[in-house]
Amino acid sequence: MEISHLRNEDKIWVTAEIRAATQRPEVRGIKKALYLLREWSLVGTAITVVLALVALVVTIAIFAGSNINRDAEFRGSVDQRLKSIEQTLSAIQNRLGLVQAQIVTQKYAAVPPKELKAHSEELKQLKTTVAQASPGTPGYWPIVFQLIQLASQSTFADWDKIKTQGETQYDNVGSKPPGAFGVMENQRAVLRNHVEGLTFKNSIIRFEPNVELVNDVFINCVFLLPVQDNPSKPLQEIGRTLLASDLSNVTLNAS
Repeated sequence: MEISHLRNEDKIWVTAEIRAATQRPEVRGIKKALYLLREWSLVGTAITVVLALVALVVTIAIFAGSNINRDAEFRGSVDQRLKSIEQTLSAIQNRLGLVQAQIVTQKYAAVPPKELKAHSEELKQLKTTVAQASPGTPGYWPIVFQLIQLASQSTFADWDKIKTQGETQYDNVGSKPPGAFGVMENQRAVLRNHVEGLTFKNSIIRFEPNVELVNDVFINCVFLLPVQDNPSKPLQEIGRTLLASDLSNVTLNAS
């Protein structure tokens, strides 16, 4: 039975009958409603509409999912490229900092130690800059060790008085408790192997490549480190500590 040709009054009655049928106890809910709808040729339209809506929702979901995947891939690609650019810029910055340090250290290497005092602030600032560079940058350690030497010399007043002295050897020496030996002062000292609990003041300190330090204190000293591209781990730790410290008073513990 078609309802399209019915009068408005009849359409209202038919609609009321459908609603009433779905609410009667003897009618089994949706099953009877679908039966009545089918009788008036409305069920096909309803199913078509529902299927169309389902298809639309699925299409939107697929499209959205595809966009999400493409967006995720795009963001991932962009993030990866940005990360690569940042790493490249960081490497360039590290290298530029070391190049600057190399130029300055070569410039001041020939300057007499007593004349370095006028450049102490520049060397101090350069030390801070180099401390931010990566130790893996080629040429890092030779530049760092030479910079530490120049920076420590720039604040050392007794170079001429001590430079002509003979070197005192400290080889496998320990003081327990630390400082029990008193203060080693105004010396040219060579430290090798294990050196523990000693205090040096106003001295020129030369570190051997195999040195290992434990709780050694250095007050207003000059630090001479061996120029090596790949120093031992204890020497690297000494270099890192001196680079980040106030060289006028520093404790080294690089065992």
